[in-house]
Amino acid sequence: MQKQEDQKNKRCHPLEGIRILDLSTQVPGPYCSMLLADLGAEVIKIENIDGGDQTRLLPYLFNGINRNKKSISLNLKSSEAKEIFYKMAREADVILEGFRPGVCKKLLIDYGAIKEINPRIIYCSITGYGQDCPYRDKPGHDINYLGYSGLLSLEGDLNAYSKMPAIPIADLAGSMFAAISILTALIHRGKTGAGQYIDVSMTAGVFSLISASLVSGLQGQPGSESLYIPHYGLFQAGDKKFLTLGIVHEEHFWKRLCSVIDMGDFAELDLFNRIARREEITTHLRNSFSTKNLDEWLTILNDADIPCGPVYDLEESYSDPQIVHRGSVLEMNHPSEGKIKFREFPVVFSESITRKNTPPPAPGMHTTEILHGLGYTDEEISRFIGNKIVS
Repeated sequence: MQKQEDQKNKRCHPLEGIRILDLSTQVPGPYCSMLLADLGAEVIKIENIDGGDQTRLLPYLFNGINRNKKSISLNLKSSEAKEIFYKMAREADVILEGFRPGVCKKLLIDYGAIKEINPRIIYCSITGYGQDCPYRDKPGHDINYLGYSGLLSLEGDLNAYSKMPAIPIADLAGSMFAAISILTALIHRGKTGAGQYIDVSMTAGVFSLISASLVSGLQGQPGSESLYIPHYGLFQAGDKKFLTLGIVHEEHFWKRLCSVIDMGDFAELDLFNRIARREEITTHLRNSFSTKNLDEWLTILNDADIPCGPVYDLEESYSDPQIVHRGSVLEMNHPSEGKIKFREFPVVFSESITRKNTPPPAPGMHTTEILHGLGYTDEEISRFIGNKIVS
């Protein structure tokens, strides 16, 4: 019993002691820094003095990617605010930014400037295309990066993809590669003592993800011009609820489906011929699934060990037994919005623990606290606020 208690007491936040200054807004940088904050890093969100991160206009999005952070508001066009930033940078481990290339250099807070005062700094920039490339100065958003990467061509019917995706795939690819790269740089610094610069391109990130695409490997096969597999997708049951059917290339799953739904002559077709006759097979499956309600079909498909599931709305997803068992839902009291739900860090560690106690900050919520920690007096802070250097 004592041994178990000793082991429990050894559990810690793995990134405790790592300080990150996050200059980024929107999604890629903030989601990256939230993951690192969940793992124990101290993340200080540096916002402008005119309302902060523009994503605050979308509270559901902002709250979902900014927990476990502090906020300080700085007018980085001011020389005094720059001095405050330099003081913070001297003690920081990581700086994260998502401005267009050249902006940080113009503000005199780029990697070259910070490296002079903190050679151990790890400085990560997330942009659409990269820092030194033909498109570095092009504006862009998620769908532009998906187009350049080739991913959109895999959708088949591009008219069906003309609306905004439910989640920003390229943004999140940038977030994930930035987080992996920052952790790698921290390990490298632990071995060598050297900081470094990290250049993350969201387009390059999505381009890399396509390596895992089954659909790209089907191009050129019979009937692949629309690139969809008839037994992989959404189907409506008789009660108008939708189910997911997840059979890709596995013949054993296809044979199990044929054992619970009479597929007639389709049962003897191989994958590429099923793709060639996808419209007929899809129509047959739609008609079949319309004969029973969702719960009946889920029972039948689960009993046959076929990949399937319901299509939940967001509120239903919070209550699913699998989600609840994993501890994936986190509730916190927000100072202005009351109790709100969060999606927890998605990985369970045997020894490490994640942070789960701080809701997203208001703009500049920790400005005074951070400035006191840097040695500024109340009088100096009052002057900064009055001169619109901080807020």
